[in-house]
Amino acid sequence: MERIGIIDMGSNSIRLVIIDIKENRAHHLIENLKRTVRLRSGVGQGGLLTEQGINDAVDTVALFVKFCQARRVKHIIAVATAAVRQAANAHVLVDRIFKETGVQTRVLSGEEEAYLGYIGLVNSITETTGLMADLGGGSLKLVGFVDRLNRHSVTLEFGAVSLMEKYNLADKPNPEDLRAFEAFLDESFSQITWLADYPKLIGIGGTFRSLARVYRNHVQYVPDLTDGITIPGSAVSELYHLLSTMSLAERRQVPGLEQARADLIVTGLGIIYRLLAAAQCPDLMVSASSIRDGLFFRYLYPRDPILFNVLTHHTNNLIEYHNLDENHLRRVSNLAVTLFDQLQPLHGLGSAERRLLLMASLLHELGVVVSVESLEKHTLYTVLNSRFLGLAHRERVLVAYLAASHDGPFRANLADYIKHGPLVPEDLELINKLAPLLQVAHSLDRSRAGVVTHLKAELKPGLCELKVFGTQKRDLEVSDAARHAPAFEQEYGVKLVVLPA
Repeated sequence: MERIGIIDMGSNSIRLVIIDIKENRAHHLIENLKRTVRLRSGVGQGGLLTEQGINDAVDTVALFVKFCQARRVKHIIAVATAAVRQAANAHVLVDRIFKETGVQTRVLSGEEEAYLGYIGLVNSITETTGLMADLGGGSLKLVGFVDRLNRHSVTLEFGAVSLMEKYNLADKPNPEDLRAFEAFLDESFSQITWLADYPKLIGIGGTFRSLARVYRNHVQYVPDLTDGITIPGSAVSELYHLLSTMSLAERRQVPGLEQARADLIVTGLGIIYRLLAAAQCPDLMVSASSIRDGLFFRYLYPRDPILFNVLTHHTNNLIEYHNLDENHLRRVSNLAVTLFDQLQPLHGLGSAERRLLLMASLLHELGVVVSVESLEKHTLYTVLNSRFLGLAHRERVLVAYLAASHDGPFRANLADYIKHGPLVPEDLELINKLAPLLQVAHSLDRSRAGVVTHLKAELKPGLCELKVFGTQKRDLEVSDAARHAPAFEQEYGVKLVVLPA
């Protein structure tokens, strides 16, 4: 087992993540710490980092290094971004950190920072084409990608902190300052001719995550997830105009908004609001990825850090890191999709639903990392809350409820996801259709010995005859699968008979 730490010195905050990496490269985030330092605000006359700003940064990095030592981290990667990059005395900070901690800090160029954000993003989402916006305190990085390949990239040397200070937006903005701020953004974005070439805007960085939290509270959205949430452009506009009428003290009372970001939020939302307009995107997707993810994947796969398949990587990573019974999960998933394919005339579903069944089959026992008692409840929670990347929120919720229903129906709080979340009423019918297939498939490997090699479903009027093949005795599997016949008949209106072939 290897344990690495990544320290990211941004313009607004300094962050530390610690990641465990097993011998098979399966990995797991075990620490995620942040201290608000505002290095960008520590830039004085002449573009110099102030002594106070340097002291605060050095103290924070030293504290993080000591924490890494206590957590037995063997390798630390440290980088600094816009605030340090733009400072004429950046070397003073870098030298002091090295002298006091022994850690060498790499000051990223704007191009490197944008590239690392891009790596982190495309390794975290299944969208193959889009416009990435990485908004920090001192810069805004924009990357347009097609087929997951970087096509356009630009770094704008302004961010939420620098524009907040320039246009005096920390407290309740003066209308004239707000108009000047928006005019500056519109002029800046108009110079980027390719902005409207991409169908979806995907935001990373603390401001986007703050917006997601505020939005979730504003509309009582479930699940309580930032990563992958889609926010309508109209909601971004509404929140921007609402928060810009509030004083700083009033903003600090807004549900979901961190105290440390209350002064920045109007500026940040203004940038997002005007960028959406310039890019002509109807909505915004928020990703929880960051340059720290880019740094990690570049460390893990130095020759080619771009994952071949995002969903496959993160699914396999969960299975391998938590030492789940992979052979059992693969057998159940194969049996489930075989049933799906052979019963297509009965259920009439397509490839998208097949993928949901496949994912639920692979993750149907993820809850054992908590406890085998109340496994369905723990499975729902872990699928919803694990770092399982590559599914939209609707897909993730559907997979979670399917996985939790692998031995019987589990519908706790499902109505909330229809009323306040990404599901629609028809999704309940979809879960009801797919769940019996997973239940039968799970039963067909009940002994976990792989005694069932394949199966054949024959549809007759009012009857589904399921013949189970194998080279060993399989009475347990046949008997357990037959247990689900009533649920199958209730959903599909035909009798299920399970027979050894």
